[in-house]
Amino acid sequence: MTKDFQTLRDEIAALGPWHHDIEVAPGVRTGAEPERWRRDDETGSPSLIDPMRAMAVLDPIFPNGLEGRSFLDCGCNAGGYVFAAKQRGAGRCFGFDARDHWIDQAKFLSRHLPSDDVAFQTMTLGALAAAQPHAFDITWFSGLFYHLPDPVAGLKAAADLTSDVLVLNTATAEGKGDALVLNLESRSLIMSGVDRLAWMPTGEGVLRHILSWCGFPHAQLIFEHLPVDGFGRIMLVAARDASRLEPYAAVEASLPGRERRPFMRRVLARLGRRG
Repeated sequence: MTKDFQTLRDEIAALGPWHHDIEVAPGVRTGAEPERWRRDDETGSPSLIDPMRAMAVLDPIFPNGLEGRSFLDCGCNAGGYVFAAKQRGAGRCFGFDARDHWIDQAKFLSRHLPSDDVAFQTMTLGALAAAQPHAFDITWFSGLFYHLPDPVAGLKAAADLTSDVLVLNTATAEGKGDALVLNLESRSLIMSGVDRLAWMPTGEGVLRHILSWCGFPHAQLIFEHLPVDGFGRIMLVAARDASRLEPYAAVEASLPGRERRPFMRRVLARLGRRG
């Protein structure tokens, strides 16, 4: 390995811990050597995810790429989804997060990855409207809803700046009916919110009601992992226009019967848990 690559690895380690595993240069990834990250019992060590793979959820709607469409990432972490959108041809991109730690990582990556018309900023959802007066075609709202003291208002702030499609990915909690469940967080853990007070949805029903109130009455359930040990996960793609989601029906129709309907996956998961 060349000295330049070694320097790059050292810079990545100094910016750790990382949550987004991203290839910065051939053979050099942000998640390749987690043992080199600075570790602190107070902040914790996050898991690793690949944002490039997650972006494929939009492929049914945009089979030819994002073709210059603007992209907003709320709670962007290291900016992995922004760079994935850029890789698919997105135009204007903006990502923000409440923690400097993640924005420092995103700005580092912007020096090594294609980043024309890309901007990152440390800020909260409350400052979004003032920071970005122009709407975005696509908004990515992943890993943020359940960290907010007022998630309904937070999602509405993002939705008001979204003209076409909104992707919502959030943790869920066990609870009765369509509800939000209190979730008091640590302020110091790096993967927690910054307000301590937070709320987790119980599942698809409450999120559909909230999305509809935010101006996105049409939503496609991508997956729902039922709570295990109290916590689950769900992803929906929402749109202002119902026709935007029609391509997902064709994708579902091409799948084997067991995989075709998301609610069947939920039923099977529930039976598995009871077994």
